[in-house]
Amino acid sequence: MRQTELLISLKNLKNNLQIIKSKTSSDIQAVIKANAYGLGYEEVVECIENDVESFAVITLNEAISLRKHTKKPITLLQGVHEISDYDYIEKYNLDFVVHTHWQLENLSKFHLNQSRIWFKLNTGMNRLGFDQKDFGDVYEKLKSLKAKDLIIMSHLAASSEPENKLNNAQIKLFNEITAGTINKKSLANSGAIFNFPNAHFDIVRSGIAIYGGKYLENGLKPVSKLRSKIISIRKVKKGECIGYDGAWIADKDCRICYAPIGYADGIPYFSSCRKININGKQFLTVGKVNMDLIAINLENDNSIKVGDWVEFWGFEDDLTKFSKNFDTISYQLMTNLSGRVEKNYLE
Repeated sequence: MRQTELLISLKNLKNNLQIIKSKTSSDIQAVIKANAYGLGYEEVVECIENDVESFAVITLNEAISLRKHTKKPITLLQGVHEISDYDYIEKYNLDFVVHTHWQLENLSKFHLNQSRIWFKLNTGMNRLGFDQKDFGDVYEKLKSLKAKDLIIMSHLAASSEPENKLNNAQIKLFNEITAGTINKKSLANSGAIFNFPNAHFDIVRSGIAIYGGKYLENGLKPVSKLRSKIISIRKVKKGECIGYDGAWIADKDCRICYAPIGYADGIPYFSSCRKININGKQFLTVGKVNMDLIAINLENDNSIKVGDWVEFWGFEDDLTKFSKNFDTISYQLMTNLSGRVEKNYLE
């Protein structure tokens, strides 16, 4: 069996929830879209369900599958993608975001007394949400519905950058728009939980922080380790090339090892050297990453053997910093891992 795996520490997952809880008195919604950021939503839900008030996903299929594992509220963060989706919201008692006018069409015809409506405002991110001028009309329409609750929300665009002036501008506008309303409010994402206490309101929505993909300076711990066992080592002479298109040429005699992992597993495509760890030592990849294979230059290190683990990232790595090694971000590294990477849960 191919030895390429993602190790997942449930202990670190619980640690991160406790850190988040210590930073806020607000309820916590766990964002588990994209299969819990690549970690597997079933196991994540079982681990953290008692620590959160609700869950959030993007697609209806995600929500329906998740409903089999929890009775807690499940929010569709983009709301419906077709008006007919409200039938499923009614059937599975789902919460949903309303962020654009067409999502209001025929909404009153559905029985939503078991659903919370999340009314999304655009406060400066200019992605999804109603503008300030539309607030009054839309608010009255949504209040007239017999929903379980109406929550007013928005999204900060730069919460990981405390000095970015956009944050305070958005918080100020959110307060201005919602002044006088008695509804629950939600504005803070992971970054705002740590950087903007005045944005916490009633419910904070945490994603990447739960999984230790960012904000480690606050005591969070990485939850995953990606590794693959070496399956072959060959000696290469000076002047010989490696892999597709002969993209790398040895400038001296060396040993090259191969690990069975590639871009089909979610490794970002690259054709220049990237840093990799084996047995606590750092080496460089050579040539182009393949669909199923990566080549690594051991130079003249004879201590590395077939069967040793090649570690891409580990429980001690800051994924935000590590991701720069692959010209990407921690979110992409985590969520791009394919289903053929075996997931093994610890603790």
